[in-house]
Amino acid sequence: MSRLARAWFAWLTVSAAAAFAQPEPAPMPPAPAPTAPEPEPALATSDLAIHGFVTQGGFVSTANDYLGKSSRGSLELFEAGLNVSKEITDQLRVGMQLFTRDVGKLGNYRVNIDWAYIDYRYRPWLGFRAGHIKLPFGLYNEYTDIDSARLPILMPQALYPINSRDVLLAHTGTALYGSRELGSAGALDYQVYLGSFFIAPATSATVAATEVDSKYVVGAQVFWRLPIEELRIGASALRTSIDYQFQLDQMAIDAYVASGTVPADFDGKVALFLRPGHLLVGSIEYVHGDWMIAAEYSRWLLRFYSVPPIVPLTDSDSERFYALATYRVDEALELGGYYSVLHADAGDRQGRDETQFPVRARAFQRDAAATLRYDINDNWLFKLEAHFIDGVADLDAADNAMPERYWGMFLARTTLTF
Repeated sequence: MSRLARAWFAWLTVSAAAAFAQPEPAPMPPAPAPTAPEPEPALATSDLAIHGFVTQGGFVSTANDYLGKSSRGSLELFEAGLNVSKEITDQLRVGMQLFTRDVGKLGNYRVNIDWAYIDYRYRPWLGFRAGHIKLPFGLYNEYTDIDSARLPILMPQALYPINSRDVLLAHTGTALYGSRELGSAGALDYQVYLGSFFIAPATSATVAATEVDSKYVVGAQVFWRLPIEELRIGASALRTSIDYQFQLDQMAIDAYVASGTVPADFDGKVALFLRPGHLLVGSIEYVHGDWMIAAEYSRWLLRFYSVPPIVPLTDSDSERFYALATYRVDEALELGGYYSVLHADAGDRQGRDETQFPVRARAFQRDAAATLRYDINDNWLFKLEAHFIDGVADLDAADNAMPERYWGMFLARTTLTF
């Protein structure tokens, strides 16, 4: 794959690529004790709940730039959300969340609708959702917008890349879901869905996306909850097709004309097609007492080509996996860590093909992370996180022309929920 093809593939992965467990309306809080009142988790009535969160932090890397100028240090680690849900009947409810962030060069405080849905639960084994609903992908995709629901500041980036969050969090369409008890064998939870992604056009140094058409996204997820402590095993799969329209700048046009790739009258308009893309993941999670252990393995199989053929027909197969463990020391303190691996090409994990990987470290990224979380009270928490990283497969090449293979990153964050 040429350097241009790799750059476009990276851009495509960022731009293109759970029915989800929508938050249940919060029950009425108990009457406060006279001597030690409990803070209310939400502004609530019997059928209406309003929740929200604000989180602020910072990060610095020892080398390379992640999500912006992290090598100089950055305080651009801000997220905020406000969600409301209402129970219309015992079986019908609606909800919506507004979200904004400024994380490095992502977000810049734009306010988006994270999700907005109607949910009708006919029976425990059959429910229906419609709207902009969370994508059932892996163990934790439906929780990536809730810092207080997880230990890490950065989820394992091999499977839950922060720069793809706005695309992969939710889709617009419909979903069926349910749970079936299996007696002594446990239970099965399933979700199937059909819809499309919302992908905003983006601009790079030499390319502007003028139009993005997400043709469809279809997929399913199933989890088997075994009657062994809290053990669940499952798989997720999605298929998508996306068309992009690009406009190259004059410098890029001149370079392609000079190379003979395009005719002399080339106007710089390029159509790029992802047809199809498959994202597959297998998952396992085990909870025992204060311990939680999880692991996931994923393959992202993408076929793309362009007209004119600046990018030839290319099949990309990236490999992604991680193992994670957390331990709750007491009610306030939790510790944990993970080891996450991304191989840009599952057939060349070491980057030996110099035509595809002129910089060998761009073929992989291996991330060992450790996190400390301290809950000051029920609504306020603080986190510290450290990463030791080998490779730069997940970094933007435009920000890291001469990357260092071995580097570290440190993050701190505080979150308030209500």
